[in-house]
Amino acid sequence: MSGTQPQYQALYRACIKEAAAKGATLMQATLRRALAELPAQAEAISDVVERNLLLDALAVAREQQQALAEAYPQALLAEFAQAIAGDRATPLSFDSLPLLVDEQLQENVHVMRAGEALAQSVQAQLAPFETLLAAARLAPAGGVQRHPLRPEIYVRALHRLARQSPVSAIVRRRWLRYLPLAMAPELAQGYEQLAATLAAQGVVAAPPAPPGPPAPGEDRETQITIRELQKLLAGDAAPMPAIEAGEPPPPDFSQTVPAALTALQDMRKVDQLLLQLRQRQAAMPDSAAGSRADFRAAVHREARTPAQALGLEVVRLMVENLADDPRLLPPVQEAVRDLEPALLRLALADPRFFSDREHPARQLLEEATQRSLAWSDTRAPGFREFLEGLLQAVEVLLETRAAGAEPFEVALEALHEAWDDAQPRARRGGREKAVRALVRAEQRNLLADRIARQLRQRPDALDVPPEALAFLAGPWAQVMAQARLRDDTGADDPGGWSSVVQGVLWSVQPALCGRAGAQPGQLAGRIEAGLASIDHPAGETARWQALLRKLRVQAQFKAAGAEPHASEPAPLPPGVDTWLAPLEMHDSGFVPELRTPSGWDRPEPETLPPVELRPGTWVDVLGEGWERWQLTWASPHGLLFLFAQGNGASRSMTRRRLQEMLAEGSLRLVATQAVVDGALDAVVRAAWKNSL
Repeated sequence: MSGTQPQYQALYRACIKEAAAKGATLMQATLRRALAELPAQAEAISDVVERNLLLDALAVAREQQQALAEAYPQALLAEFAQAIAGDRATPLSFDSLPLLVDEQLQENVHVMRAGEALAQSVQAQLAPFETLLAAARLAPAGGVQRHPLRPEIYVRALHRLARQSPVSAIVRRRWLRYLPLAMAPELAQGYEQLAATLAAQGVVAAPPAPPGPPAPGEDRETQITIRELQKLLAGDAAPMPAIEAGEPPPPDFSQTVPAALTALQDMRKVDQLLLQLRQRQAAMPDSAAGSRADFRAAVHREARTPAQALGLEVVRLMVENLADDPRLLPPVQEAVRDLEPALLRLALADPRFFSDREHPARQLLEEATQRSLAWSDTRAPGFREFLEGLLQAVEVLLETRAAGAEPFEVALEALHEAWDDAQPRARRGGREKAVRALVRAEQRNLLADRIARQLRQRPDALDVPPEALAFLAGPWAQVMAQARLRDDTGADDPGGWSSVVQGVLWSVQPALCGRAGAQPGQLAGRIEAGLASIDHPAGETARWQALLRKLRVQAQFKAAGAEPHASEPAPLPPGVDTWLAPLEMHDSGFVPELRTPSGWDRPEPETLPPVELRPGTWVDVLGEGWERWQLTWASPHGLLFLFAQGNGASRSMTRRRLQEMLAEGSLRLVATQAVVDGALDAVVRAAWKNSL
């Protein structure tokens, strides 16, 4: 989505909200159609048991018709948000595959079949809508077919709804088998309306592009089945037997691992490494024609067990998915392809490496591909140094051609050394300073929020002007919270700042201003000192002082029975939900919130349910241009988020600002799932489809 316009992003999210809002109507129509048409279909089923099971499932649907219709929009919202966040729609991940029982596998059969059948039924209306998505560059990385409004997501929402309903597994499976097709007419109409909305806003369909390579989200041709993958991941793999007499010996090792590394340590030049790798690629070892296909065939001939052959096939699919991932820049894709010979050899000796996250080969792949997402352009600062380290690691692996994990351990070590050398020491220490600043800010804001709630509940705050309460619940609560956090004496009121609360409350209320303790000058001095203790900006301090002074004068006039002089109302200084001191902003590269005149009536941003981002998530942020950031840390209570750029610089923002930027289209998700995890999950999807 490198060229997506923010206005299209906002329009896209509006389409998603509209689709969710119509979920109740969609489910009502689906159930009406199913209850009208499916009884006749049931009577035509020759299997008496299946006929009765379907009729029973329809009877339960009739009883719960209203509840299902009311709950479906929320199920849709949850699935939309999950899809927007980049999570796979299917629970069949590579790592969780060994844990699935037969009942879960069977339900997923129904979900996948229903999703495919529904997609075929609405294809005529879906295709124009997806063409417009592609034209507006709103399709996620991985293909236009991975957008959150695809038919599969509607079936997933139905599955979610069925799991949350008090029904048996037998009823749930019949719903999944028969209800999706009853949804087709209304869903098709919904796609027509969404396409019309996009077209009305100026999105013009582009001419069809020539077919490209399969994206990681698409299924690749394979004979692997789910059962075979489960056996492989469960450890049903015999070790490679000794080579019998008369068989060809294994290939000679050109160098030992340490010798290969030593030869490369003084050669960290990208151009030289690229030249050497391309020369090696032109004459791949153990391959008469030098092609990858011939090399794969040669390695397959070395397999001695079905598990080894299966491991080789998994490696092939994984590498193809990684190398065709559009999020990886072309030099990184090529480096992944160069790793295939080493990975295939490893699969013969250790066919379970891809299921062990601690295996150095898995770690090398994950770190290389994840770190590469820091750059969206090969010309961006820092990419050349990153690529240099990666190519050195690849050359170590191809130079040694040794079996087992040791070469990958050495290559991973070389990778870390190269990247550490390229990262300035000042940048490496910047993250720790940023985290300390944000932890301190979150602790103060949480305590300030608790203090603000207590202030609002005071009996003498019931009739206070809202502007004065905004001051006490805003910056002054920060002052009191800061004093408590810094105090180690156990004092009830460190700094004595609570006296200002009563002074402000009483001085701005006509009925109490005569009893105010401190004189106006003393009160203003205490306010000045308190706000200075948290480095509150001087301009905002002056505006608060002016506002409180005006409120005191008005209260005094009213207490004397006179009308205050007419004047322009004092402007309320801008407020934010989560406040950071200037030094905290500086240390963490803070992106300020959009400040408003009052925090009391600030509307919530119109977004989908908040997308919960996890550390490791990559996003593009719109500034002067699009910048690539990675979420590296989230505060314990989720108020603050810390991002890192490819050059090591830190940026931070509040949860509200993150949601605002998502809603307005100035922040978009690139990858929430690890690239290698996605490639292996694609292997599962290919095996899953083949198993149907």
